[in-house]
Amino acid sequence: MTKVIILGHGGYGSAMRRNLSMLIGELEDYSYIDFNEQDDLSVLQGKIAGALSGAEGCDVLFCCDVAGGSPFREAAAVCAERPNCCCVAGVNTSAYTEISFNLELTASELADMAIEVTKTTMIRFPEA
Repeated sequence: MTKVIILGHGGYGSAMRRNLSMLIGELEDYSYIDFNEQDDLSVLQGKIAGALSGAEGCDVLFCCDVAGGSPFREAAAVCAERPNCCCVAGVNTSAYTEISFNLELTASELADMAIEVTKTTMIRFPEA
């Protein structure tokens, strides 16, 4: 079983919670973290630790808004210490939805899925 932690700048985590709830309902294996303007890294680290406290014995997939930002760097630091954790950035709503139906996969397998789904569900209209 894999737990998913969605985190990002401003209200990203809260916004994704509302977005996913509207589309597929509340997801009990998902946690959402906002890194707000007034937060420093110790606050973010505390929020991550709180989310991890509900994930003992599970794989953890961190999904961050952007690569290289503070939420991504802090999640990556956790992943460097925990072999059952993986981190991705730039995931779209289609990928979050697909992940929710496949939580029996490992964090690494879900990370690969998230990347592939995000790539394949982006479209341009009208086509070039």
